[in-house]
Amino acid sequence: MKLELSTAAMLLAVGPICAQYADVRVGLLRDMTVKEVMVMGDRGPLTVWADGKQVAELSSQDGLIVRCGEKGIHAKSLVLDITAKKNITFRSPIGKGLRLKGMAPKTAERAYPGTLELTRTGGAFLLVATVPIEEYVAGVVQAEAGKDHWMEYYKLQAVSCRTYALANKRRHEGEGFEVCDGTHCQVFKGKNMQDSIRQAVALTRDLVVVDADIRLIHATFHSNCGGETINAEDLWSKSEPYLVSTIDTFCLNAPHAVWEKSIPRSKWLGYLHRTYGVNTDDSNVVASVTDHDPECRELYLSNISPEVPLAQVRRDFDLRSTYFSVHPHGEMVVLSGRGFGHGVGLCQEGAMRMARDGYSYEDILHHYYSNVHLVKLQNLDFFRDDGL
Repeated sequence: MKLELSTAAMLLAVGPICAQYADVRVGLLRDMTVKEVMVMGDRGPLTVWADGKQVAELSSQDGLIVRCGEKGIHAKSLVLDITAKKNITFRSPIGKGLRLKGMAPKTAERAYPGTLELTRTGGAFLLVATVPIEEYVAGVVQAEAGKDHWMEYYKLQAVSCRTYALANKRRHEGEGFEVCDGTHCQVFKGKNMQDSIRQAVALTRDLVVVDADIRLIHATFHSNCGGETINAEDLWSKSEPYLVSTIDTFCLNAPHAVWEKSIPRSKWLGYLHRTYGVNTDDSNVVASVTDHDPECRELYLSNISPEVPLAQVRRDFDLRSTYFSVHPHGEMVVLSGRGFGHGVGLCQEGAMRMARDGYSYEDILHHYYSNVHLVKLQNLDFFRDDGL
């Protein structure tokens, strides 16, 4: 069902907020095997639960070392000694939080709002934080956007990050959590500490982006598009009507607008022959793949046969983007590239420039995502009602 509704109408409608949007379950430190951590309260005590039963209260001055053993979990502090067979959960008072520090392996201390569950699985911990959605959004914006940006950019990132998280809540469904804390989903390093980000999240509270069918969009973003974003189907298997190619002049003078990489000519030609069967004995083919300057973004290298997908070339040579020209330079070939990232959706550096130039976050949003609307989470079910 497709609805033709104004953004203003979407924002004015009322309805009960869905409980499914209240919290996000985040898998922490998924890029390492965690066997020992220290947990402390953040500005307040924590209640400690072992295998589903409350067993203790951890004071804000005490730290609990939690170890994963072959037969169970052992947690010990100056005053507490706790064992559990399967899991230990820490719950903080509303408005407070907890601090987590990896001991084996060692990690920097991070502060998290909400609760933390440590489950013994395969000889290590599965760490899952259950975080209120708005606090999660603030933490992601801090990690993904960084410091010293214009308010409109932070508001844009808040809406985008909130939408992305809720649209992908089933991404790790079979692993015991909803999203991870790394680049596979969105980077989340814990509690936000910046007042400007806190304000931006508050000003856009509960706002998400939907398509013409009132479905949460996949609000993808990247660092720099190099002057032109790409269609979703040019990178992934499925097209999306809101993820279409857009000319973007705002990012052209940004820090990640251009890049360069030199590769030995023999290595470049050997790779193309070995991996894709490119005929490197044909002088015309060799000339094409060693001296090529595309007029716009392409999906395949030099339009030769057999096709050489640029997305795979980017992965194999660890390139910043798929948007590059190739030129000979002695015994080398030089890849002169534009942009940084996959190129689909929001260009962060372009959006930063737009915010600096005075564009509103709504204007920036519609520049990068086509035919979308802002809607309050409370109103999603209202607008999906078949009776409308």
